[in-house]
Amino acid sequence: MILAHSLKTFRDSWRAYAGAMVALAGGTGLIGLAVNLLGSLGTTSGQAGLTAEARRQLNDLGSLFGFMAGVSLFMALFVVASTFGFVVATRRRELGLLRLIGATPRQVRLLLLGEAAVVAVAGTTLGVILATVITPPAFGLLHLTGLTPVHLTAPGPGAAWAAAAPLGAGVALVGAWRAGGRAGRTQPAEAFREAVLERRRPGVLEALVALVALATLVGAAVLAPEMELLFALLAGMLLPVVAVVGINGVGRLVYPALAGLVGRVVADRDPAARLARDHVRSSLRMTTAVAAPVVAISAMAGSLLLAVSFTADWTEGADRGALKAPLVAEVQGDARAVATAPGVATADVRRTTQIRLGRGDDTEAEVLDVAAAAETRSLRAVRGSLDDLHGAAIAVTESYVTDLGVRIGDTRTLHVGDTSTRVTVAAVVPDAPDLWTDVLVPADLPGVAGAARPTGTVFVVPRDGADDAAVAAALRETGAGVETADEWVRRVAGEARAMNALVLWVMLGPAGVYAAIAAVNAILIGSSQRRRQLGTARLLGATPAQVRRAAVWETSFTGVAALLVGGSITGFVGWLVRQAVVREVPAAPLTIPWLPFAGIVAACAVVMVAAGVAGARAATRE
Repeated sequence: MILAHSLKTFRDSWRAYAGAMVALAGGTGLIGLAVNLLGSLGTTSGQAGLTAEARRQLNDLGSLFGFMAGVSLFMALFVVASTFGFVVATRRRELGLLRLIGATPRQVRLLLLGEAAVVAVAGTTLGVILATVITPPAFGLLHLTGLTPVHLTAPGPGAAWAAAAPLGAGVALVGAWRAGGRAGRTQPAEAFREAVLERRRPGVLEALVALVALATLVGAAVLAPEMELLFALLAGMLLPVVAVVGINGVGRLVYPALAGLVGRVVADRDPAARLARDHVRSSLRMTTAVAAPVVAISAMAGSLLLAVSFTADWTEGADRGALKAPLVAEVQGDARAVATAPGVATADVRRTTQIRLGRGDDTEAEVLDVAAAAETRSLRAVRGSLDDLHGAAIAVTESYVTDLGVRIGDTRTLHVGDTSTRVTVAAVVPDAPDLWTDVLVPADLPGVAGAARPTGTVFVVPRDGADDAAVAAALRETGAGVETADEWVRRVAGEARAMNALVLWVMLGPAGVYAAIAAVNAILIGSSQRRRQLGTARLLGATPAQVRRAAVWETSFTGVAALLVGGSITGFVGWLVRQAVVREVPAAPLTIPWLPFAGIVAACAVVMVAAGVAGARAATRE
């Protein structure tokens, strides 16, 4: 009986749930796409002839899509919870009538959970179908943009359906659970109330969540001067989520007050703006529901943009500080012609080989000429000694030590092709991702001589007294492409930034769509409940244009307030990561991604204004 009534109420108010269904379908589809991608990567990575770099790229892509699916789940949960909370708030008289005619709190709660089950079935069904349909073209697009080195073959849909459907349904039910509890507490007297006085004070649980989040942020700020870069980057990924959850716990206090302050700038210049300012301050739930997803996407996207940009600054600064060779040659064939060119004193030819340490995954190691690398790239040991890097020995970077937990003197079994050797960790070197790999092996390590392959990059030091330009001209005569050290670092850093930007937009694009859905959904639901209020405004002489202008002002005030909160979280995370960057590389440049930031602000502005106009038109149509 309850389920039948849930189906009926769902049919009557399906428009209120449309945004939740779309968000749930998108999230489920992305989870299914991630499962298909991981299944395809597992098959492709085992193909013969695939290089270690290609395998690493495929593994990184799998991690990327896993993270994207996690963000999508978080935002889908956000949208579903916001939608159901708003629906309960706008249906208090209906729920009160049910209580008045004898419905128990448990029945009211089950009614709402039944509606959530309908949303779950509809959303997950659409999502798994979407995942099946978009997987082949998505794989083609990934290869076209260079994110995958080979064409991926889509696996069967069974695994994606089995993984995505339960997760999608779980998100819908979890998102509606708290709203169902609130619905169960509805009193019969609500049926007689024309208006509901919205509670501004947060509940005990909400206040506790906000305090825990605040304590976490304060703790991170205190530890920032001593935080390692790796931990700062991890904090940069997690702290925005903590901050968003905490600020939303007290959102009914923060967002309306801040939106009202924003509205004071223009409230005295336009009656419509004054009406909008008064409404954002008094309509606590709608203002909070509209602001929360904008805060979430702006904080997470902005924080990741800054963290990635500052990491690229750290890499560029480390490269500039370590690279001593004034010239860098890129060679297509044999590098011996570069080494014998007139005026060349040292030609440090980069060579790599594919290895496996213990039972770990295959990785790429650099085969070193230690003396040449020390002269051209300032290679040095921060622990141990490079003098011991010969024979059955390896050196690793500081980040690799953190990842594996190895120490100087530890032994591991290293596999190169069919050769296995028990090697000792002889030295730990600084991180410089563009100048050397995480694992460094000597040329006399058993099995390496025949497996080493040149990468095409040669760091060149001219003889004393030789003119760099003349040596560069001689190198070009061998067919090599030649750049100065500064040009090479700038080019490599630019390529890394471009790839990072592409990866971020792929990862954050769906989350931005969810935020837009949540904001538009809240505006449309709220506008549909304000027909009497807007009708009264029309009776008092307000024109349709003024009503629409008030709606645009209202969403604008809320959007600016949300962007201010999201920008504050972004600034805090950026400061945290920057502290770690300049401590390790004091000369690191400072690059702020202003254009992507402007894109985020512009996208939020367009969505908010369009949603405000659409909501006002829908509400004033009668």
